[in-house]
Amino acid sequence: MKMDGRIVSKYKKTQKFVINSSGVLVILFALLASCSKDPDNLGRDLLPSSDSLFVKIDSSTFIKSYSITGKRILSSANEFYILGSMRDSIFGDSKAGLLTRYHPTLLISADSIRNVDSLILYLAPSGFYGDSLFPMTLHVFELNDTMQVDSNYFSDINPLEYYDPAIELASYNYTANDTLLRIKITDSAILDKFETMPDSIFKDKDDFEDKFYGLYLSVDQVNEKGSYSYFNLANSDNRLTMYYNGHLVGDTMDISYAYEMAFTSIVAKANVFTHNYTGFPVASNLDLAEAGDTSMYVEGLAGVSGRLSFPQLDDWRNKGLISINKAELILPVDSMVFPALSKDDYPSNLLLFSVGEDEEYDYLYDYRIDNASKYFDGAYHADINSYVFNIGFHLQSFINHKIENMDFVVVNRQSNSSARRVILKGATAEKSPVILKVTYTELY
Repeated sequence: MKMDGRIVSKYKKTQKFVINSSGVLVILFALLASCSKDPDNLGRDLLPSSDSLFVKIDSSTFIKSYSITGKRILSSANEFYILGSMRDSIFGDSKAGLLTRYHPTLLISADSIRNVDSLILYLAPSGFYGDSLFPMTLHVFELNDTMQVDSNYFSDINPLEYYDPAIELASYNYTANDTLLRIKITDSAILDKFETMPDSIFKDKDDFEDKFYGLYLSVDQVNEKGSYSYFNLANSDNRLTMYYNGHLVGDTMDISYAYEMAFTSIVAKANVFTHNYTGFPVASNLDLAEAGDTSMYVEGLAGVSGRLSFPQLDDWRNKGLISINKAELILPVDSMVFPALSKDDYPSNLLLFSVGEDEEYDYLYDYRIDNASKYFDGAYHADINSYVFNIGFHLQSFINHKIENMDFVVVNRQSNSSARRVILKGATAEKSPVILKVTYTELY
């Protein structure tokens, strides 16, 4: 991938010279005399001072940090989609709802004359976050407007533009510990719709989607605790099934036929995330650009994020000709503000964005050349209780005037599909604040 700011190593030309026999003896005596000196300086006194290269480490860069209100994120191309609600004593109230279309698994006949016995929505969680035993209530609505699979939908999508809250198809009580949610849809209008549609509708994907727009799934806001469930909608365990033309055998319905519908990537879907911080501690710590803060709050689901700036970074441009070997942005975790937040709650990885003058987020050069993060990093390091980023290429690009802005935003790397959160130490923290540790070489 092409990128600006590539570091090009410079090599000095060596000069050839002839050493006579007496010169060899002088050098041997010099080497013997240097045995008691620092081995790193071995032979330095035999070279002109202008040929020395000095590697230095600097951790003195001034940093400002604070928490900011999260920005919307793309939520229509997730690996996992989220449903749930939580009340957190620090981070406040939050919810995740889901709008999704569905499509026939197989384009087959559903019979010209059919009697619909039942319509069942199956949801199979792949994991959860929060209190797995806390009771939750899920509501199911039918969409009344279309969504396009080739369109981008963001986490601030307004569900009211796509459904009527007065027409509920079903409600269901569950816990995040449940392995399968089996939601029976009892609304007579949608059952009649499935029963009376021509058979041709069920044998053509486009015709089917013209008649059935999809579902909106919402969970009640909890007053305490709560949880989020994760769903891999590509998994066939997540489906909508129409059972029809069954026969009564005594008191039991013998289901003869089933028409399966799925939520895979060939149909549109989007998560909607909402947050309410009013009355919770995080509210008094948001968007304090001038004052800064001792902590940075970072949560998933497009929630609060950390903001970093470097007001005195021009000092690096005044150091002369230097090459950045490594620039580690070290973000220690604050374990004291919210002791109940355990390491199991922390995001496994954070992500650092560069902030442009128009406040748009962009990837750093270091991420662009290593989005697998073996070099860029961003992982939680338990041994130092910190997240670490290497931003060497980005800093070098700033020093070389390739870029002019070094403001960053730190977010949960899986913010569109993870509810995990963490509190980081800010630049004004009394102990172990965020630091920029730069290892560089003076090239003069």
